[in-house]
Amino acid sequence: MPEILLVDDNRTMLLLLKTQLMKRGYRITTANDGAQALQILEAREDIQFVLSDWMMPGIDGIELCRRVKSAHYARYLFFVLLSGKDDQQSIIDGINAGADDFVVKDTHIDELVARIQAGFRTLALHNEITSKNTQLDKAYATIKKDLESAGDLLRRLLPQEKKLIGVELSYVSIPSAQIGGDMLGYMQLDEEHVAFYLLDVAGHGVSSALMSFSVQQSISVSSDKGAVVKTSIPEPPYYRLNAPHEVLARLNDLYLSGAENMLYFTMAYATLNVKTGQLAFAVAGHPPLVWLHSQTGEAEFIGQDSFVVGAFDFAEYETSYIQLEPGDKVWIYSDGITEAENGAMQFSEPRFKDLVVTLKDHPTAVQTELLVKRVREWQQADNFDDDISVMAVEWTGYPEGEQACNMRLSTKVSAQFYK
Repeated sequence: MPEILLVDDNRTMLLLLKTQLMKRGYRITTANDGAQALQILEAREDIQFVLSDWMMPGIDGIELCRRVKSAHYARYLFFVLLSGKDDQQSIIDGINAGADDFVVKDTHIDELVARIQAGFRTLALHNEITSKNTQLDKAYATIKKDLESAGDLLRRLLPQEKKLIGVELSYVSIPSAQIGGDMLGYMQLDEEHVAFYLLDVAGHGVSSALMSFSVQQSISVSSDKGAVVKTSIPEPPYYRLNAPHEVLARLNDLYLSGAENMLYFTMAYATLNVKTGQLAFAVAGHPPLVWLHSQTGEAEFIGQDSFVVGAFDFAEYETSYIQLEPGDKVWIYSDGITEAENGAMQFSEPRFKDLVVTLKDHPTAVQTELLVKRVREWQQADNFDDDISVMAVEWTGYPEGEQACNMRLSTKVSAQFYK
């Protein structure tokens, strides 16, 4: 049964209205003035409808309306002002005080009841929306917590080792949300070769993150899909390393998108012979790599024009070779860095290359962190609009007679996340 708080200092009017409204199916609670009405509303949270006289001693109807309609009041009420005045200014004053409706006292009871019914319909709609918003808030909180847990889990699964025999790596990956679509890492393929890669799935959120993780699993030599990076052969050592362009082609076959699920990614994949310094690499729609020469201190772009992975069944890729000198570095990055914005300007690939040169004298271990810090300072903002990832790989040379200390073929993704 709908409940109304009826407020009037005139006992006769109070009894008359109470009787008429109760006959029409309403449950009525009464108050003799605004102060008593506030006390009742504080004790009775189930009351959401107030029908109040305007002129009362102490807290009158206008002041009562202002208080219960203020932003600080605990809940929503539908408020109808009753008045003996029907001039325009009185109506304006009542509406400005927050009243939902204004009724002259000599209005016929049937019209008053019709307005009350309209008020309860508004209340019902408000309560329904509030309930749905509460459910949405709870669902969002659950999803947010799950995403944060997923992000924490990914960070915990990442190894901390950044040095292999002949190689030192430095890397940073920052998702634009709780989880992102970038993935970077390295693998010890055998005693002479290390593979490293960076991929950037189109879009953001759960689907992109799941795809990036799936791709990582596909190229991991410890997975059942290890044939992506190696091919079994009948003679010792019973495998051959697939060239970078073959790795990209096999990933393209695995992740070719359908019309209903258009997910694709850019990628750079490279293998380094840690004994000779020869680097083989292939690029799939990815920004060019930056090769920093240790002897001259100069940097250059290396890469190819190519298709993204997962979009076209006719895509072909190419392997290129360069010869590194000890101390040379190869930088791989996602376009979240080069497309960082300061007003109408983007950070850009040339500015990235120049910054790599600027940071060349710092220790390799901190160069990627310093680069991200400089980009933040340039864009004058701490957060990035897109996922960003950057990895620097230095060939330090291979000491004769030294054995690799970690030749496990199960090295997982190596990426460092910063919030």
